[in-house]
Amino acid sequence: MYKVSKITSWCVAALLAVGSGAPAQAAPSGQPGAWGAERKTVTLANGMRMGYVELGDPAKPAIIFLHGFTNSSLGYLPLGHLLAKDHRVFLLDQRGHGESDKPPCCYTRLDLAHDAKLFMDRFGLQKAHVAGHSLGGMVAQTLAAFWPERVDRLMVIGSTIGRRSLPSRDTPRPPPTFGPLDADIRALKDPIDPDSAFMKVWWDVPGLDPKIQYHMRRESARIPADIWRAMLDQGEVSRDLRTTAHRITAPTLLLFGGKDALFSAEDNREMASWLPHAKVVTLEALGHSLPEEDPAAVGAELLAFLR
Repeated sequence: MYKVSKITSWCVAALLAVGSGAPAQAAPSGQPGAWGAERKTVTLANGMRMGYVELGDPAKPAIIFLHGFTNSSLGYLPLGHLLAKDHRVFLLDQRGHGESDKPPCCYTRLDLAHDAKLFMDRFGLQKAHVAGHSLGGMVAQTLAAFWPERVDRLMVIGSTIGRRSLPSRDTPRPPPTFGPLDADIRALKDPIDPDSAFMKVWWDVPGLDPKIQYHMRRESARIPADIWRAMLDQGEVSRDLRTTAHRITAPTLLLFGGKDALFSAEDNREMASWLPHAKVVTLEALGHSLPEEDPAAVGAELLAFLR
């Protein structure tokens, strides 16, 4: 989402920093032909409204895709259309993002994973492939760990195994999640200006179509300032995925960017060591936001894994 060249690798947890029967009629979002007009909303069993985009043939195998911090379903439309050639694709707005509700609480990885599970229930998806980028990759891992019977194949893109839990109260606290940008997030005030210097840095993604960048800055700016901070603070709870990695049984793909300035090659190797059954692929030319930088390359790897 943000320009990774301006944030060093010690921001390792940056993008942390996610029944049966047909759903009720979904409410369309936006005007016909407008940006995001294909997005709809549905109410989950916990009462939360969730935004989503559905692509592809309903008769094909389903993919649930979970986005990164302050992104939304719309940021992955190019990739979604590629995957939809062979699959029924659901791009979700995780809580706090897009057209989904934005409550003051709760934003741990388990909260977000439970929302995704309830979305599957709402659409009668007993099992699906699950993919996630960055924060979404952590949520996807959590969904696969707590509801393994619901995940066919797991695809984790540009993500992390998380920060280690502190062994004692005397252990030094880790550095700020987003480094110097933490202070900018703390200082955000409503309404957030989508064309501010901060938002332009946040969404300076190499190779991203300027039109998409323009609209995605506005998607992020729709998130209230207090919710930016709530997600940042509450995401600290249970951020160490090592504690649940052993529960993951689904065939797994770990897809990394070779130029990722947030999660280093060492971070990637540690993640792979905790998921020893996973297939590991590194796209050397890409950075942290690889699904947005090169959706064709990422889509090719995901489709090859699903064959």
